[in-house]
Amino acid sequence: MSSYIPTIGLETHAELSTNSKVFCTCSAEFGGTPNSRCCPVCSGLPGTLPVLNRKAVEYIIKAGYVMNCDISRFTKWDRKNYFYPDLPKAYQISQMPRPVCLSGNVKINVGGKEKDIRINRIHLEEDAGKLVHDEVNRISLADYNRCGVPLIEIVTE
Repeated sequence: MSSYIPTIGLETHAELSTNSKVFCTCSAEFGGTPNSRCCPVCSGLPGTLPVLNRKAVEYIIKAGYVMNCDISRFTKWDRKNYFYPDLPKAYQISQMPRPVCLSGNVKINVGGKEKDIRINRIHLEEDAGKLVHDEVNRISLADYNRCGVPLIEIVTE
């Protein structure tokens, strides 16, 4: 008999309800004419500099408090490099080594028993765009309106 205990962790993304994107002032509203809510910053054009959305930071701190996390006074941003057609910058700004929230927990009721779900981390990142596939004409089109919309990633243990 094995002495291993199966452990399943989840990564859950939640979109933050902000008016603007996480690193620029473009609208974060869903939909709209394709590619109408983009700017040089969320498109990653050379020479542009991101400016962090204060409301997104407030929301992630609130999420951390709700999930009993330790809130870091300092954080670090990283570029995760991807080559996806719906990611015009070819990278995503995220937090790997120093997220905003660490080591939390959420209590849930399962079949009348209280269960503790451990939260490893909660970090802030930006969403990618979306691909729209036209099967009739056999083409795929990219809509970059969603690029840069703020997300939190909640990682359980």
